[in-house]
Amino acid sequence: MPSYCTEAEVKLNHDAIPDNVKTDNAIAMHILDVSGLIDSTLRGKIQLPFISTPQIINGIAKDLVTFRTLRGLFGAQSENFQTWILQYKDPAMETLEAIRDCKINLDSDEATAYTKIRSNTSGREAIFTLQPAEDQDYHPTDSDDRYGEG
Repeated sequence: MPSYCTEAEVKLNHDAIPDNVKTDNAIAMHILDVSGLIDSTLRGKIQLPFISTPQIINGIAKDLVTFRTLRGLFGAQSENFQTWILQYKDPAMETLEAIRDCKINLDSDEATAYTKIRSNTSGREAIFTLQPAEDQDYHPTDSDDRYGEG
């Protein structure tokens, strides 16, 4: 599974993150978890893995890993402090969900490829055709299963 950010980027994202082995191990675990979260959120919408990580995905990953790391370090602090930590999580999740819902497009370079929409209309007869309007028929009295009648 690809990592969308590095430990060094997370440590640079907030100066309250200490530089020690225990924190490094936690950051490494969070990076894997967040990469899985991003992949599972975008899978089916975007062809994964990315050829190169788009900058917006890197930013989302850094903020979500920073959130998880700070929550682990300072989660027992006051409610105001916890609200401040959420500023790393909420915007990142909103952006990730907007990408998933196709409200935000990723970079237009070759880093991403959107998957084709799958159709379940194989073998079905179209109700409407692209014939000229005067050549299209309406069946006001005949039963026609294509229209759900009959």
